[in-house]
Amino acid sequence: MSIELVLAYVGKIVLWLVSAAGVAWAAFKFLPERWVQHRFERQLEQQRNEHAQQLEEARHRLNMLAKRMSKLHDKEFDAISEIWEKLNEALALIGSLVSALQTFPDLDREDDPHFKAFVDGSNLEQVDKNELLGKLPGDRNEFYQRRIFRYRLRDARKACAELHRAIQRNSIFLEPKLLELLRKVESEAWRTLTTREIGEEAGDRKLSREAGERLDKEIVPLKDEIERQVQKRLGYE
Repeated sequence: MSIELVLAYVGKIVLWLVSAAGVAWAAFKFLPERWVQHRFERQLEQQRNEHAQQLEEARHRLNMLAKRMSKLHDKEFDAISEIWEKLNEALALIGSLVSALQTFPDLDREDDPHFKAFVDGSNLEQVDKNELLGKLPGDRNEFYQRRIFRYRLRDARKACAELHRAIQRNSIFLEPKLLELLRKVESEAWRTLTTREIGEEAGDRKLSREAGERLDKEIVPLKDEIERQVQKRLGYE
């Protein structure tokens, strides 16, 4: 074999080795880059999924909280509406009971047919109607007025009791300041009724006037303050 052939053969081998080394180096350089990029993209996608899940959980919690708050506000509105209705009913009956302007029919001057017609159409219970019909002129007015007072007192006490139950039943849904005002006005209402009752039984006009003054000076301002607090709570101020 000639030297030229040997050199040519060796040259091919060297060329093949150089080419193989180049390919190996390219593969060595290319594969890690692809692996790193693939791993980075996979971790990024995993983080995105985790963040999306966390966002969805946060959105769910916010929705649940919003629904819960909405239900509480609805319950608060219902509670205030009920209590406000009971308060107005109670104060109307108390006002009628303690008013200095009390008007009654003059039954002592009625003839028997008109007197009987009035008694039959009155709101008195039957036992009181029968007793009133047995009264002679001169005794009719006092009996009727005392009975009517007892009926009005009973109705006012019943209304105050309903107000008390409404406050107690809904107290958990009321703000502390509003609840305090409601309990205070209820307490004043009971005091007014007691004062008026004692004044009536003792024939003490001073106590009767005191009951009316307490309504004007204590209860009405409290009611006005409650109204302001409710309007503020509802966003009207």
